[in-house]
Order: sequence, then structure tokens, then C-alpha cells
Amino acid sequence: MTAVILTINEKIAMKPYSYSDKMNNENKRFSPENPLVFFSLLAFFVLSTATFASDSLTDSTTQESALPGQLTAQYTHLKWDSQVENKIPVRLIPIKNFSGIPFEDRNEKADYYYHGKIPESVNLIAADLLLASRHFDVNQQTPDYTFEFTLDRYKLPFKYAPDDIWWQDLHDQTDRWLQSPGDSIVKLTLNISSKNKSIPSWSESTEMRLSNCYLNRFPQPSTFNQNSNTRIRKYLTTTPGQAFVAATNYLIMNAIEKLNQTQFIGQVERKLGQDIIITRNKGNFTMGEILNVYFNHAKTGVSRYSAGTIKIIQTMGRQAIAYPVNLRADHITINDKVGIKAMKISRPDYHFQPVNQCEEQLASR
Repeated sequence: MTAVILTINEKIAMKPYSYSDKMNNENKRFSPENPLVFFSLLAFFVLSTATFASDSLTDSTTQESALPGQLTAQYTHLKWDSQVENKIPVRLIPIKNFSGIPFEDRNEKADYYYHGKIPESVNLIAADLLLASRHFDVNQQTPDYTFEFTLDRYKLPFKYAPDDIWWQDLHDQTDRWLQSPGDSIVKLTLNISSKNKSIPSWSESTEMRLSNCYLNRFPQPSTFNQNSNTRIRKYLTTTPGQAFVAATNYLIMNAIEKLNQTQFIGQVERKLGQDIIITRNKGNFTMGEILNVYFNHAKTGVSRYSAGTIKIIQTMGRQAIAYPVNLRADHITINDKVGIKAMKISRPDYHFQPVNQCEEQLASR
């Protein structure tokens, strides 16, 4: 600020000076000895460093999409509603494993899963978690949807032991047990498709990170089907097991919301007095089925809100005759959409009680 004032005073004084004096003054202005220049350069350096650090942090955050342990722990035990009226029949196919660590059918102590192969029972865990949500009937003969999980990444807290020799070597290293375990990371993708529902295929991925600090003392309890499976119970006491549960629960919760959104399954084909002839995009209509009507305006498109309902009184495969229930037939026009109205789904609460007390937990509160 002093340098600026001096410059203004010099201009007011209008003191004449030669070209050499001018050059000397210019050199002094940009000399590192000038305090204004020194602090300006220092500020530029600090800001540049901060900007570089900020950009690096942004890139790192974008590349590493795993949820932190505090959030992951919230999905290790979801408290679902006890009653769901209409369960969705689904077919669950075996998990595709692209993690680089194979599945195996083996009975081991819990500590094996911190550096060993993935238990094949993860397929049973995924099916059990679908049942625990109470929104799905799994492996039905006539499913509405097909569910397929893909395991894209599986990072262990310790170095992976690919065979029994490696496992024995690691087991014999007593000093190894003095090491602090790293984070477990599981990346999972859920793909949903349907042969008889007029919805496009849907896919979503998530990546969960879990440390020993956020290991849940009470992970998601098994249903009656798997309650006596000791292998699953041991696996679920580990961070890899709970990270898998968290990723699966997260995708199941989002799938429930997705499948309960408004679905346009067909449209009005023509009208015969009070009778409405409708055509389904995919699959067949069901006798007595109640569907919502959504006006399809030429300028504004399909309405977000139902105009009323119609009831199927006669089926003809993909076509059906319907009768208006609570709206006038003359208000319905050709190309209006018919569909299933979205259901309001409340997200489940969670239960978490840490096994270990860590500074990391205190810092996150």
C-alpha cells in the first residue's frame, strides 16, 4: 500500500526525470528487493500451490468413487419395513466375478477372508439380502425381472494369498499380525432386465470402502434360509464381508426405488363408446387389472400426473378392452399412455454399533 501511495505522490509532484532514471525506476519496480514485488510473488506462489493441490484433490476424488467408511457402515445393516403388500418376482442369476480374485467353496476361520479368496456363498448372501428387503420373491418360475450382480473390484485389507502356500507363509509371519489392516473395497454392479415388462435395461454401480474402525458389531442378520450357515456368519464379521453387504444393500435400495417409479406400459389404440382399446408395449394384460391413464398432449407431452384409472374387462394378448373407473371416457384420447403409478417408498433406517473404537470415528462426528 505504501508503494502505491508513493507512486501517486510522485505523479502529483510531477518531478521531471530522464529516460535513464525511468529505466532505473522500472527496474526497481520489478526487482525482488522491492517489498511489493516480493509479497506479490509470494502470494502468487501460495495461490498456485493451493490451486494445484485443489485440482489434484478434485481429480483424486473423481477417480476414487468409494463411499467412506462412515457412510458404508450405514448400509451394513438396513432395517426394512416388516410388511410389503406387493412383492416383485425376480430371478437372480449367479454373480459375475471380474475382480481378479476367484470364488471358492471353503470353510475357514474369519481371519482368512482378510487375505484369501472370495467365498462362493456371496451368491447366497445376495439372494438373502433381496429376501430381507421384503420387496422381492427370488427365483420365481415366472419372474418380472432378472437381477444380475457383477463384482468389479475386491480389495483386501492385507496382501492377497492366491494359494495355500502363500496363505501358510503369511500365516507364519508373526510380525505380520502387528500390521494395521488397510481398507476393504468392494465395487459391485447391478443389471436389471425384463422380458415381460416394458422397461429398458437398468444398470447401476457402487463402490464401498470399509475400515476396521467402522466394522459393525451387528451386520445385516440372515433370513431363516441362511440363519444356520456358519460360513456366512463368519464372513460377515469381516470388513470384506460387510463391504459386500453394504454394496449389495445400496443397489437393492436403489433398485426398489427404480422399479416403483411410474411405468408406461402401453397406450390407447382406439375408442368404441365407453370401451377403451389399449395396446401393451410388451407382455400381456391381466383380467381385472387397474391401470392409470396419463394424458399425452401434442405440445407438452405426457403428463406427470394420472388423470384417473381404467379397469381391464377383456384381454386379447397384448391388447385389451378397458372401462373408465373414475374419469370420463370422452376425456381419453388416442395415444394417451397407460401405466402403473409410482409407489412412495421410504428409505430404511440402519443399525450400527462399532466393534472397535477408533480416532477415525471421533474425527468424523
